[in-house]
Amino acid sequence: MAPSATTTETAPVEGQASTFGQQKLVTKGATGYQNDVHFLADKEGKIKLRAPPVFDTLEEQREYQKQHLAAAFRFFAQRGFEEGVSGHISLRDPVNPDQFWINPLSKYFGQMRVSDLVLVDEHGYVQPGGAQSPINGPAFAIHSQIHKARPDINAACHAHSVNSKAYSAFGRPIEMVYQDALRFYNDLAVYNRFGGTVLSADEGARIAQALGPTCTSIILQNHGILTCGRTVDEAAFKFMCLDRCCEAQMLVNASATRPGWEPIYINKEEAEFTHSKSGNPNKLWLGFQPYFDKITTEEPDTLE
Repeated sequence: MAPSATTTETAPVEGQASTFGQQKLVTKGATGYQNDVHFLADKEGKIKLRAPPVFDTLEEQREYQKQHLAAAFRFFAQRGFEEGVSGHISLRDPVNPDQFWINPLSKYFGQMRVSDLVLVDEHGYVQPGGAQSPINGPAFAIHSQIHKARPDINAACHAHSVNSKAYSAFGRPIEMVYQDALRFYNDLAVYNRFGGTVLSADEGARIAQALGPTCTSIILQNHGILTCGRTVDEAAFKFMCLDRCCEAQMLVNASATRPGWEPIYINKEEAEFTHSKSGNPNKLWLGFQPYFDKITTEEPDTLE
């Protein structure tokens, strides 16, 4: 049976009002954060939604970000993204931007603490101030080149999740055929080669080049996925989302083999609008916060 006919309305553009009941979801007077996360509250505007904090010092910012980095590793472990010594998340140091924090080699993601995090310089040498532990060589080869090529990126995540490994075999981007895929609309690159285990800066540079000047996520052919962001919260939440999209895409592909079940692609205008609302850094940062709360409440040693 053919799909039922559907009707669509033109999506509002930034600055216009889209109503739900009597409250406006997007208003001209709203802040950029309010427009990004489109929340509803009281008429007087007294009810506030938590937002990325502003710090008095870079040292305070560093401590906050390291706490969220440690929680991101436990978040990955809870979702089965860990696999032996594979996988890594990096965070640009706000005090010394040429350096970044990363996980020590052979530390289980589910036991990561703030004090376990390692600070390395642009040459891969472990620095004082963090754990004095060795790090993964391929991790440095990839992350150092991404941080070098993209000053706008402060965090990057890569792990060998099952869904991303399976989908990476096709060397193709996901398709814009359901709402959550639109988080990656015009923001997903593909690295169309497999150079083996990444041991050199040259291979890391090729991955960074494939990511391009604007994309913040990439499918690594025959390898997996990598996601980036302005914050580690954004990058980690985005990794989970893309991993799920890889799984959903394979289900779509399997179903599309049946006559009359061809996927329906979302049009450009709706895709652009939805991406602006669901794929922006503030909305993705907010998406990670419930997981951070859960992890740090149930496993307070994360912050040690």
